[in-house]
Amino acid sequence: MRPLTATPLLLLALLLLGGCPRPNDTPVQSFQNFRQHVQGALRGDDQAARKAWASLSQPTQQALEERARAVTQASGGVVKAEAMTFFFANVPPPVDVTEVTLLSEEGDVAKVGVVSSTGMSQVRMVREPSGWKVDLTESLKQP
Repeated sequence: MRPLTATPLLLLALLLLGGCPRPNDTPVQSFQNFRQHVQGALRGDDQAARKAWASLSQPTQQALEERARAVTQASGGVVKAEAMTFFFANVPPPVDVTEVTLLSEEGDVAKVGVVSSTGMSQVRMVREPSGWKVDLTESLKQP
């Protein structure tokens, strides 16, 4: 019966380890995964599209859903805009990314630097319970 006394401790250890961040869940890796999923989505891969959508922060998804609703309302209901489809219809084709680096990380917010053939840009990343997500909320705000 001795092995049974270790079972609760083993279960506790597994639960605690399950809550630890995965080694690949860094802002840089999450952005690279997002970019890869977007490329797949633009080639018509529905699973990649769902993964890319899931890589967007909750506020970004909400902003895109609001825009999709606005398009549907503006068309008098003729256009049934779905937020994920709306996003991919408006995403420019991916550029040749040569480097992705971590520029800053403070708490649950990070910025990654993306170097491509068109220059350098910064992408805001936010940590949510499911991991680092691409946050396009500011860029979606209309001037």
